Amino acid sequence: MAFRKLEPLCDKIGAERIRAVIDDFYRRLSADPEIGHHFERIQDFPDHVKRITDFWYMNLGGRLEQPPTIDMVGKHAPMNLTEADLAVWMRHFKATTEDHLEAPLAAEWQQLADGIASRMREDIIRG
Repeated sequence: MAFRKLEPLCDKIGAERIRAVIDDFYRRLSADPEIGHHFERIQDFPDHVKRITDFWYMNLGGRLEQPPTIDMVGKHAPMNLTEADLAVWMRHFKATTEDHLEAPLAAEWQQLADGIASRMREDIIRG
């Protein structure tokens, strides 16, 4: 009986490309006229991007020796995010993954992002 070996999405994409996607994504978010102001208050932007890269690496199936503790709801709730803000975030995420990855990998990662967006809608989004 042959067993199928499952390959985590983080391995299919690779750590370097995950980092490139997140770097580009946060550049786009920061420059966006509608939501860029949310990123101005981040004290240590390189550290923030590293934490988010680690967050995605783990959500894509990777393991880290020292995984970051990320309180997504606690960090985002005080920002008074709206559905429009989330739509901009999703638009940039989709465009960035499509610019960096093959279509099947981008679609698979976007599906995970859709799940995060749903959680944000339930727990955080205002109006």
